[in-house]
Amino acid sequence: MTSRRRPFLALLAAVAVACQASAPPASDAPSLSSASVRTLAVVVSAAAGAPVVGANVCAFTLAGTRSGCVETSASGTARLQLRPGAYSVLVTPAASTRLAEGRTWADVLDADATSVVQLDPHSRINGIVKDERGAAVVDAEVCAHPPLAIASPTCARTAAEGKFSIDVRSDVYKLDVTGPPGGKLIAQWASGRLSSGDADLVDVRSADADGIGVTMIKGVLLSGVVRGPSGAIEGAQVCTRTLAAPLPWDCVRTNKKGSYLALMEPGRYFMWTVPPDNVRLVAQWYDDVLEGVDTTDIAMDSDRQIDVELHPGPQLRGKVTTTDGVPVGGAFVCVDTRFPTGRICRPTAADGSYTVTTRPQTYTVQVLAPPESDLINEFWLRKRTWVDANDIGLGNADRTLDLTLRKGVRVSGVIRDTRGVPLEGATINLNDADGPLIGTDTDISGSYHMVVPPGTYQVEVFAPFRGERGDLLSRPPRELVVNGYINYDVVLEDANP
Repeated sequence: MTSRRRPFLALLAAVAVACQASAPPASDAPSLSSASVRTLAVVVSAAAGAPVVGANVCAFTLAGTRSGCVETSASGTARLQLRPGAYSVLVTPAASTRLAEGRTWADVLDADATSVVQLDPHSRINGIVKDERGAAVVDAEVCAHPPLAIASPTCARTAAEGKFSIDVRSDVYKLDVTGPPGGKLIAQWASGRLSSGDADLVDVRSADADGIGVTMIKGVLLSGVVRGPSGAIEGAQVCTRTLAAPLPWDCVRTNKKGSYLALMEPGRYFMWTVPPDNVRLVAQWYDDVLEGVDTTDIAMDSDRQIDVELHPGPQLRGKVTTTDGVPVGGAFVCVDTRFPTGRICRPTAADGSYTVTTRPQTYTVQVLAPPESDLINEFWLRKRTWVDANDIGLGNADRTLDLTLRKGVRVSGVIRDTRGVPLEGATINLNDADGPLIGTDTDISGSYHMVVPPGTYQVEVFAPFRGERGDLLSRPPRELVVNGYINYDVVLEDANP
């Protein structure tokens, strides 16, 4: 047996060895004989603050050399004995915890140090991508989009059997799939959806998602060159819209040589070409007509080439300012006829100036304020809607029209269902004593914002028309008093709870 009167230094060494019971071989750990060794305490917790037990905590020098590894104790703490310096710390939890890895930096210089690492809940989304014949699609990119619009998607590529696996934070996601280069497979949202508003929700808050199947459709190519009187036009938009479904326009831009390339599903389409805002050219419908009522659709049963020649036209120009004369940059000035034949919107410069080139016609003019501002979207002369908007005549000569925007009050929020899932494509309207004033739809994160004059409004909220949540009840009108910024969140109930 060991004597009770063993030397103090021997006892200290025994304690140090006990603290390093799970350390890697001696070649990975610093010599403890040096008086300059420091202690780095790493405290590891889950998102709710609970300690994470049994996580492997490793410290690496700036050169990438591992300097020691220790498992966290019952308190979620790991203590590493390190030489003075800066370290990268990697925390790897046990697979059974469903937590993601964590990383941090720690400086252990003149004294012992402590670092805190919080691990996010972690899930996997697994599936397979095939084509219409049932063959595996290799090297397709599958991206999981989180409910926060500002957050970046997490992406992975399909392997040899068309399988994919995406490691994500436990949350709800929408998947979009892009085929491999040159494969002529149409990009889509899972499963078989052409827009994020229609996409299925993948809920991995409490469990992994397995067996997600995506079938990609072979497309056809529309190509060509867009030119003006001076030659090829860079940055023009070639837009198509299918006749088969009420879908929005899908646009591609021309390159430096004026060339464009659009991949689409076989079918019949309308085609519209819009020049960039830095040239004096008029938008044009297929085939060389200026109004949508005169256009003819194009058949896309196979690859096809259509070149476009754009022509000059008159301009509506002016400046956009606030009511106290401050220039408004980053706004959009939009012109269209009362019976829509192609709405054209052009941005304002930093000094508030704008220029819209279009055909001779009578128009309504609306200004869309910069999204981050507290200015009100309005038609010319402060009219509320296109129904009561004033007409602006544009002949063969240019015309100047200066516009002003009023300051208002911002109303914003998030619309969710009872599961807490954000709803994309929900509609919220504000009505005053004169009727509807403004309305908008939620984005992929379920968020919306509007700017209105102070006042009392009736708020109407409608569930998305499409998508996998077609079983939600719309919210009956409620009164909302707006005299300052308001955050107005809404939860839509299930129709069949």
